[in-house]
Amino acid sequence: MKAFLDALYGYALEQGIAPYLETREYRQTICDLEADWDAFRSAPPAEQNRSLAALLAREKKAEYLEDEAIFCCALSMGLELGRL
Repeated sequence: MKAFLDALYGYALEQGIAPYLETREYRQTICDLEADWDAFRSAPPAEQNRSLAALLAREKKAEYLEDEAIFCCALSMGLELGRL
């Protein structure tokens, strides 16, 4: 059973999740996050302390969107397997 679950997980990561992440919200979140991290790295240490919490909160939003995509993919796969 573990091998079957590993195969499903691998398939989901390689094939299934991408369509769920092809949203404007996810792309914008990731793009903004990358730009903000670049700005954070080039800022003086005093400014870094103030913006770190905001960056981590935005990173959590991206993680939430990824988790939501994984859930939708898994649900879709489960429905398809249930039809067999």
